[in-house]
Amino acid sequence: MSNSNASCCGPFIRFRFPLFAFLALCVLGGISPRGAELVPFRGTDAGDAPIVLQPVPQTPAANAWTGDPSVEADSKTAAVSMGRGDLLGAKKMFTSVLERHPQHLSSLVNLGWIAQREKRWEDAEIYLKRAQNLAPENAPVWLALGVVYLEQNRVDFAVAAFSQVVALEPANARAHRMLGLALGRKEWYAAAEGELRRSLEIEPNDPGAHFNLAVIYLQRQPLAVELARRHYNISLDLGSSPDPKIDAILTQNNSASPKTVRAEGDVKSQ
Repeated sequence: MSNSNASCCGPFIRFRFPLFAFLALCVLGGISPRGAELVPFRGTDAGDAPIVLQPVPQTPAANAWTGDPSVEADSKTAAVSMGRGDLLGAKKMFTSVLERHPQHLSSLVNLGWIAQREKRWEDAEIYLKRAQNLAPENAPVWLALGVVYLEQNRVDFAVAAFSQVVALEPANARAHRMLGLALGRKEWYAAAEGELRRSLEIEPNDPGAHFNLAVIYLQRQPLAVELARRHYNISLDLGSSPDPKIDAILTQNNSASPKTVRAEGDVKSQ
């Protein structure tokens, strides 16, 4: 493994994802800093539910009772505000909770999630790493960290974080989808296909997994146009918005070279 890939895994010393499996992905899939995309993969969906945690004590100090009954009351009020989409009100309340109880796990994670939505990447990572130190085996913490890394295109870190979620919660469809998306961005298409298919085994009606599987089939060599068509049409039936580049490729039945229809600019998140 290259020095760059070895160094990227340094912060994740508590991984349960076996090292030999990660090495196998590198050998089988190859290493690429960024996939050359025919169409943008669809990333963290706007419809994905916020990550609202119940406190999970991992050390005697973590989430310890402070003697202040307002801490949990305010945390629950903030969670309700998040559910209504009032991120400003939720942020204010979660911040107030942390001022009284700096190790309040759910407040740390949800402030990280809000910062990610506001594209304040540094703040998001700070909150989530604090949460990860408190709860190193809490899957939602790793999932939130993976999303922050993926949206910054720090793909190696995202692969590592999502792999940790899958190791902790093998039946987490969202984690398999996000890991598949991250692997696809590295052009590790066989591994990406496997993760997206696993996601669909758990949650068959996930439009994002179907859409990204269609993208994989149009990226790999040889192309699998009919498989791509099938999963793309399913994603549309489930509510995904159409993609003009995929429509053009499927209409032409791959008559043009795929290299002539690469997406411009950065990968967009939906």
